[in-house]
Amino acid sequence: MPTATEKYAQELEQLHRDGYVLFKKVLSPGEVAAVKEGIRQAFEGKDDGVMLQGPMFERGEIFESLVDHPVISEFIEEVLGPDCQLSSMNGMRTTKNNGVSKWHVDEALFFPLPDGVELDPRIRMPVYLVNGLYYLDDITEDLGPTQVVPGSHRAGKLLEFSEEIGTYKGREAVSVLAEAGDCLVFNSQVWHRGARNRSDVPRYVQQIIYRKKFIVPHMTHDINAAYRLPDEIVQRANPRRKRLLGYNERVF
Repeated sequence: MPTATEKYAQELEQLHRDGYVLFKKVLSPGEVAAVKEGIRQAFEGKDDGVMLQGPMFERGEIFESLVDHPVISEFIEEVLGPDCQLSSMNGMRTTKNNGVSKWHVDEALFFPLPDGVELDPRIRMPVYLVNGLYYLDDITEDLGPTQVVPGSHRAGKLLEFSEEIGTYKGREAVSVLAEAGDCLVFNSQVWHRGARNRSDVPRYVQQIIYRKKFIVPHMTHDINAAYRLPDEIVQRANPRRKRLLGYNERVF
């Protein structure tokens, strides 16, 4: 049998070259419906401007199963290493005229470069955070796609969080027009945004971010809260899921 490195050779090459890769049909129609309904319930009673709810793995086994999805988690372990962990897991609902429409990188710029300096093409950019977006609707231009600038994870430039952006090495922004059940995986350093939803229906996406083990997780948006994994989730989890959720048994 091929190793995971061999199995995902093409996807790994694309991620390191372009900064992103789209996995097709990783969720079945039944899984898509269940995840979408769980997110819809999480937003009940929330204003339209509220776009994130989490941690979603607390909302049932369908969400727990996404933590260690056999395709996505195996691929991400190839990118981040076998000791990587979950950083955050948010359900996302984007209503009409809303969107994360300003161009950005996630969390921080990890490898800034001075003006006029470029990485040697032989150098592979280190990856610290990987974002996975499970699409729960067929994504059209009207619904508001994720947009990325291919290769821009190598730019080393801090963005100005504007709604307009130029090219990177002649490569323009592209819209990821995915289908329900697809999952977009991208390096947190690639220039990206969620285009505004121009349709009359909400856009539902399940976000899950993984990190190198040494980076602090963001299980809650309250930075003063000490997060504890619920016991019933630990009891149901297999060893990989436990490790991804940051659960480590102490041995003395």
